[in-house]
Amino acid sequence: MRTFSLCSRNRLTRGLLSTASFGLAFLMIAAPVRGAFHLWEIREIYTDASGTLQFVEFFTTSGFEQFVGGQQVVVRNVGNTLQNTFTIPSNLSGSTANRSFLLGTAGIDPAGGPAPDFVIPNNFLFANGGSISFFGVNSGSYTALPTDGALSRTWGDGNALNSPQNFAGMGGTVVPEPSTFALFALSGLGVFWMLRRRSRSA
Repeated sequence: MRTFSLCSRNRLTRGLLSTASFGLAFLMIAAPVRGAFHLWEIREIYTDASGTLQFVEFFTTSGFEQFVGGQQVVVRNVGNTLQNTFTIPSNLSGSTANRSFLLGTAGIDPAGGPAPDFVIPNNFLFANGGSISFFGVNSGSYTALPTDGALSRTWGDGNALNSPQNFAGMGGTVVPEPSTFALFALSGLGVFWMLRRRSRSA
C-alpha cells in the first residue's frame, strides 16, 4: 500500500486550496454586476408661471443605475393636502455613469429644452413649494420655485438659468413664449411709436 508523507499531504492541501481560491476569484469576476436605481440625485427642478413647462432632472455618477422602471416620484404641496405621483414606465438603456435623465412636460422640447426621457403631466410640480419623494438619495422639501421662465431651482444650490439635460446627453434652455399680456404691451408700444412718428412728420 502506498502512503503519503506529511510533506506530500501539505503540498496536496496547499494545491487544493490554491485551486479553490482561483476558482472562487474567477467566479467573482465572471459574476454579472447587479444594477439598481437608488443612487440618482435630483439636480434641477423647473416650472414656468403656467405650469405647462416643467421638468425634474436627475443625475448620477454611478453606473448600472438604469433599473428605474416602476419607481415612483411623488410630489406634495406645502400643506400635504395635494399629491401628484408619476410612475416611471421603463428602464433606461445603457450605462448611467455621469449621466442625467429627464422627467418633463411635453412642451419643454418645442420651447428650447431637450426632449424629456419620460413625459409628466402639466402642473406636476407645485410652484408654491412642497416636497419630492423618490427612489434616490436626496428626497426632501423645496421652497417656492422661480416662475419667471428663465430660472430653475438647482437642488441645494439656489437658483440659476435652467439647463436641463436628457439621457442622450442633449441639453438646452427652456424659453417660454411671451404671454398674451406681453404681446399686447409690445403691440401697444408699436402703435404709440407709429403715431408719434406720424405726428412729427406732419
